[in-house]
Amino acid sequence: MPYADLHIHSTFSDGVRSPRQILEQARSLGLLHIAITDHDMLDGSRLALELGGSYGVEVIPGVEITTQTDDRTVHLLAYFIDLDDGGLAQFFATARKKREDRTCAMAERLADDGYPMSPERLRESGQAINRPLLGRMLVECGAAASVDDAFKRFLGSSSKYYVDYRSASTAEAIHLVGEAGGFAFIAHPALYHVVDLIPQFQREGLAGLEAYHSLQSEDDSALLVARAEELGLAVSGGSDWHGDGSHHASLGSAGLDRASFTQFLHACGR
Repeated sequence: MPYADLHIHSTFSDGVRSPRQILEQARSLGLLHIAITDHDMLDGSRLALELGGSYGVEVIPGVEITTQTDDRTVHLLAYFIDLDDGGLAQFFATARKKREDRTCAMAERLADDGYPMSPERLRESGQAINRPLLGRMLVECGAAASVDDAFKRFLGSSSKYYVDYRSASTAEAIHLVGEAGGFAFIAHPALYHVVDLIPQFQREGLAGLEAYHSLQSEDDSALLVARAEELGLAVSGGSDWHGDGSHHASLGSAGLDRASFTQFLHACGR
């Protein structure tokens, strides 16, 4: 079990466990340091910070930001951001609106082919409106065997139901994180095949790399740690747990040991 899991998703984005449930499970596992890093959403991290002390779990404020460089998707993990920063709040509100509009458009395409989907059903769910929600609804109606299956057949870029989504630039997001007092790390860089872009992002103010992740191999991790050391970047790690078995992750299945966590804190000025 790692000492710290710094990549976790809650019901405030595309996870299926509330911040309270995540804290309860972390405590039961003996996991004492976590970061809830919902997609373009700070409310889960904020709530976990409020509750963490009562569970004996230290919560690092965090968020995962979807960005784009040229035609490549780049996810950033931002830590120790000011959760009340106005620039980030506006940035995330815009990103969520674009994601909701895209998901509703995909629901309408599915409805045109007879699937029981609609923007109204998405809104009535009371959950964050995104493709994972659409995937779970496809499973519930029997159209897909699992969320992974839904993505492969209905929600991926090769599907006729897919609607393209243009994210903000990676450079813009890195600058916003810095202005909010935070530190930007590239999430799962080996998994997303963006290792070659690391020097470019470092020039924009990148703080580090997520070297440890449930879907990155030990060889990937070793190469990323070496690359970070070569460039003078920090290292983070986390499971990318969503609570539903996706990403082949469980809480604490990847993260930082005590020494690496101490180095992470030092790199972030703590």
